[in-house]
Amino acid sequence: MSKFFKWYTHKVKKFPKRILGLGVLVVIITAILGLGFGGSLSSEGMTIGNTPAQKAADIVSKNFKNTSSGAQVQVVLKAKDSLKTSENQKRISNLQNILQKQRNIKTVITPDQLFNYANKDKVAYLTVTYTNKTVTDAETANLVKVIKDHRNSTFEIELSGISSKVEVSETPEIVGISIAFIILVITFGSFLIAGLPILSAILGLLTGLSGIFVVTKFTDVASYDLSLAAMVALAVGIDYALFIVARYRDEREKTNSDNAIYVALTKTGPSVIFAASTIIVALLGMSALGIGFLGVMGAVSALCVLLVVIVSFLIVPSTLVLFPNLGIHRRITFSKKIKPSKGFAKLLNAHSKLVMIVSVAFLILVALPASHIQLGLPNDGSKPLNTTERKAFDIKANAYGAGNDAMLVTVIKNNGTNKTREFEKAIKLLSNIKTVSPAISSANGKYTMYTIIPKTEANAHKTQVLVNNVRNLQTKIDLPVYVTGQTAANIDISNKLMSALPKFLIIIVTFAFFLLMIAFRSILIPLVAVIGFVLSLLATLGVVVLTIQDGHLANILNLPGKSSVLNFLPVLVVGILFGLAMDYEVFLVSRIREEFILSGASKASIEKGVHDTGSAIIAAALIMISVFASFVFTNEIIIQSMGLALASGVFFDAFIVRMLIVPAAINVFGKYNWYLPKWLDKILPNLNIE
Repeated sequence: MSKFFKWYTHKVKKFPKRILGLGVLVVIITAILGLGFGGSLSSEGMTIGNTPAQKAADIVSKNFKNTSSGAQVQVVLKAKDSLKTSENQKRISNLQNILQKQRNIKTVITPDQLFNYANKDKVAYLTVTYTNKTVTDAETANLVKVIKDHRNSTFEIELSGISSKVEVSETPEIVGISIAFIILVITFGSFLIAGLPILSAILGLLTGLSGIFVVTKFTDVASYDLSLAAMVALAVGIDYALFIVARYRDEREKTNSDNAIYVALTKTGPSVIFAASTIIVALLGMSALGIGFLGVMGAVSALCVLLVVIVSFLIVPSTLVLFPNLGIHRRITFSKKIKPSKGFAKLLNAHSKLVMIVSVAFLILVALPASHIQLGLPNDGSKPLNTTERKAFDIKANAYGAGNDAMLVTVIKNNGTNKTREFEKAIKLLSNIKTVSPAISSANGKYTMYTIIPKTEANAHKTQVLVNNVRNLQTKIDLPVYVTGQTAANIDISNKLMSALPKFLIIIVTFAFFLLMIAFRSILIPLVAVIGFVLSLLATLGVVVLTIQDGHLANILNLPGKSSVLNFLPVLVVGILFGLAMDYEVFLVSRIREEFILSGASKASIEKGVHDTGSAIIAAALIMISVFASFVFTNEIIIQSMGLALASGVFFDAFIVRMLIVPAAINVFGKYNWYLPKWLDKILPNLNIE
C-alpha cells in the first residue's frame, strides 16, 4: 500500500488536472447511468422466508382459497353524533357507492354488514377489498381524494391499511452538510479549505446514490436503504476528506513545501483505506446472517462508501496540488484559540485511572435500559400524528382496543371434532385474548381456521407471548398449531434477527480483535478497543430504548411516541458502528504508537498523539453526529431510528471510548500495551497502516 501511494502521489503531482478531470468524469458517468437509466426504489416490506408464520401462510393460501382475497383497506369513520342517524347513513351509503366505482375495487362492505359499530355508535369502518394483492400508489391517491371530499367537521374519515410512500427528502443532507461546514470552518479557520471536504463528499454522495440506482435495475432496494447509504456515505465522505486535508494543512504550514501532499497521502492514505475497508467489510458482513433485505441494505451502503472513497482520492489531492495555498494564509483568528484536544490530553495524563472508571461506569449506566429492549416493525401506530393512518389507528385503538390491528390467524389440522373442541377449550384458557372467531373449515376438510384478536397491540411483549402460547397448544392437543398474519410474521422476523445478533457480534468483535492485533502488534490495544466497542454499542441501544421504546424526549426528537425498536436496528448498528469505531481507533492509536516508538514514554506519546489527531477526530465525530442526527427530524420512524442510533453510537464511541478510555488505558498499562509474544509476532502478517 505504501508503494501504491508513493506512485499515486507522483501521478497527482505530475498530472493534477487529469486526475481531477477523471474524478469529475466518474461522477458524471455514474450520475448519467444511475439517474438516466437506473431503476426505481422498491416499496416492498421486510420479509424473511422459512419462518413459522410463513409456513402457516402457505397452508392458509393452499387450503383456504375461498378466504384468500386481494388487498384490504379500512375506511374508518368517526362522528360527533351517532353514525346511525339518517344523515350519517346517507353519507355512508354515498361513500360506499363512490368507492365501489373505483378501479380494481372488488367489494365495499359497510358497518351494518360487519356489525362493527362502537363507542356508542360513533365509530365504525368500511372494508374495501381489491382485486389485486397490493394497493398501488395511484389507488391510494384515489382513496385519499375520496375521503377528503366526504370529510367535514362532524364526520371524520381516515384510512387504515394503506402504505404511504416514504418520501426521501434532501433536507437532512442539507442540514447535516451545513453543520459540517461550520465545524470545518472552525477546525481549519478558513472558508475556502473547509469547502473542499464538503464538495468532495457531495460529489461522492451523488456518485454513490447514482450507483445504487443502477443496482435497482437488478434487485429490490427499499427507500430506507437509500437513506441509510446516504447518511453513512455522506458522513464518511466528509471525514475521510477531512483527514487528508488536515494532514496536508499541518505539513504545509510546518514546511511550506510542495511535499505536503506527499506526506498527506502516504501517511493518511493507508489509514483511510484501512478505515474504509473495515466499514465496507462490516456492511457486507450483514449478508452472512442469511437475511435477504439486510444483505441488500449492507451491500448498497458498502457500494456507496466505496464510490465515495474513490471520488475523495481523485478530487481532494488533485485540488490541493492545483491550489497549494488554499486557505493557508487566510486563517480566521478564533480557530487558533479552539484546541479541545489539549484539554483531553491533560485530563488523560493527570487522571487516567479515574477517567477510565468514570467513563466505563457512565456507559454501563446509559446501557441499562437496553435490558428490556423490545424488537418489532413499525405499524400505523408509529406514523406521525398528522397522517391519516395514525389517526385511523388511534380511533380504532380507542374504540375497539389496542389489539384491533394485531389479528392472529390460527390454523389446526382437522383430525376429528374432539380435537377441535379440545383446542377451543384450551385457547379460552389463555390470557390476553379479546375475541376468538367461530371455526372455519377448509373446503377439503383438512384444516380448521380461527381468527384471534389480542388485547394488546401488535408490538407489545404480551402479544408475542400470546403467539408463543397459541403455538405451544400443539403439545396439549397433540396436533400442529399454525399461527400467521402480519403480527405473527413480524414477531418471527424480530425473533430471527434477535437470535442472529450474538452471532454477528461475535464475528465482528473477533474480526476487529485480530485486525487490530495485526495492525498494532499488540494484545492489550485490540482488547481494550473491542471492549470499548461493546460498551458503546450497549449504551447506544440504551438510548434507543429510552427514547423510541419508552417514549422519553419524544417531543424534542420529533418522534411519534412510544414504539418498539426497529427489529434490524441492533444488527445495523453493530455493522456500521464497528466500521466507524475502527476509523477513530486507527487514526488515534497509530499516531500514539508512532510517538511511542520514537520516545518510549507513554505520557508523552499520548499527549502528542491526542494533541495532533484530537482536533481532527473531534471535528470528524461532530460532523458524523450532525449528519446522522439530522435524519432524526424526518417523518419516517425507520429513518429516524437509524439516524438516532448512529448519532448516539458515534458520540459514545468517539468521545467516550476512543478519546477517553483508549488513551487512558494506554497510559495505565504503559509499555505492556505494545507487548506481543515473539512466536505470535512471527506468524502474524505485517500490515503497515501508518
